[in-house]
This record gives sequence, C-alpha cells and structure tokens, in this order.
Amino acid sequence: MDMRDVFGKNGFSEGRMISGSKSGYRERHPNNDVVFNSRIFVPKIKESVWWGDLDITLDCKNLQNVCNEINTEMLVFFESTSWYAEGKSYRTIKKHAHAKFTPNSKTYQSRVYNGLEGIVVGNMTIVTSKGINWIEKEIPD
Repeated sequence: MDMRDVFGKNGFSEGRMISGSKSGYRERHPNNDVVFNSRIFVPKIKESVWWGDLDITLDCKNLQNVCNEINTEMLVFFESTSWYAEGKSYRTIKKHAHAKFTPNSKTYQSRVYNGLEGIVVGNMTIVTSKGINWIEKEIPD
C-alpha cells in the first residue's frame, strides 16, 4: 500500500497548503484546530508518512478515512515537535502528538495543554506547550 496514494485520494496532497496566509486563515477560522506544516506518523515507521497543512476541524472525516484504510493509528504533530519525533519509536513520540486517530472510530483525540516544556533535538531545545491529557472529539457523519 502506497501511503501517498491513500492520503492523496482523500484530499491530502503532500505539502498541502490551506492558505497563503497563516494569520489570515486563523482570523477567518478562529475556533478551528489548525496545524500548519503538520506531520503525520504511524507505528513501525520512524519518519513522517505525510506532511502539510491541516484544519483538523474540517479535515477530521477525511483523516479518519485515511486511518481506516491504512488500518493503523495516526499521530498528528506540529512542525517543531515533529523534528523531535523523526527517528524515534512511536511509543516515545506519542506523548508529544497534537491529535490521534484510531481505525474505525467515530471520535478522534485532541491534546489538552497546560504550561510549557522543552524538548531537546540535537543541539537545540524546542520550547513547546506541555500536553497533559487527551479529549475526545466527534467526527461528523
């Protein structure tokens, strides 16, 4: 199975852009869960299987379709935390994911944040929001 084909037929071309202006998009969609330059990881592959812009609020149904077709959990990361995730085990990176999709589910999980934490990547430290829990969000029919 070619991951690019599965993502592509569900509307996710690699490097997808949802807007030429990040701030403009956020102004037009202030309540949406938007992840610019996101990366998606799956178990057993130590690099991202897809990257591009996501509006999870609008894209969740198609993301769930991808998850169902590849029949494995998917983690969505912000760009900066994905630098940390490259080359590491799925178990290690899971705590830094922003969203999680599980095959054949009617909900997905979104991270709840509180405070900041530093993640060491090579010789730099990325300061990011500290994920403390998950909340379930419904996927519309």
